Amino acid sequence: MDELYQAIEEKIKAAAKKNGFHDIILCEDLKEAVEKLLGISIDEYAVTNQSSITSINDLVGGVTVTVPNDDLAAMYPELKKGAVVTLDDSNVKDFLQHRDTAADFSNEGRIERQQAYVTAYVDLLKNRLASEPDQLWQEIGQMNDYLQTSITKNKYLSLARLLEKVSFTDADYYRPTGKDSAGELHDEFYVDEDALRQLVIDLFYEEV
Repeated sequence: MDELYQAIEEKIKAAAKKNGFHDIILCEDLKEAVEKLLGISIDEYAVTNQSSITSINDLVGGVTVTVPNDDLAAMYPELKKGAVVTLDDSNVKDFLQHRDTAADFSNEGRIERQQAYVTAYVDLLKNRLASEPDQLWQEIGQMNDYLQTSITKNKYLSLARLLEKVSFTDADYYRPTGKDSAGELHDEFYVDEDALRQLVIDLFYEEV
């Protein structure tokens, strides 16, 4: 599988160099890459980048979270473990992105913060979709400088109706099992490929 990873990575890099990161061709290449990695078919895609974080946060008027760790307390005294904070343009990027690269496996703390954010975000998004679906669609459309998607408005509305029925909690997250290793330049994670394959089967396939 390592050879497949490398081949897909090279294809994506070539497409990005030729067409730019916002190009529809690159989005299709990313979709194809994930399909090959997981052995599944993807109907639609939405591709964005880090520049969209504040805009995504603004779509729901800011997100209130319970801070899960003290990783950012030195930079933001208000972001101490257990504090209840509404994230805004001044701190949401660091809350979701920052980690101490000098500390091994500091990404674990960042994942905790991202999970807390997404869990809180989903409930706010459901409320916004229920009350102002057309206005929200217009605001998403204004993000085209850093958002590419194949989702049409009709598809968006059907997904909104589906989301109304979804319950999303910490128990709904799945993380592949594997081994962490402190590499020479970066933290490294070696996925358990057998476990990943079984997780894909459990999540995306139905027994017939």
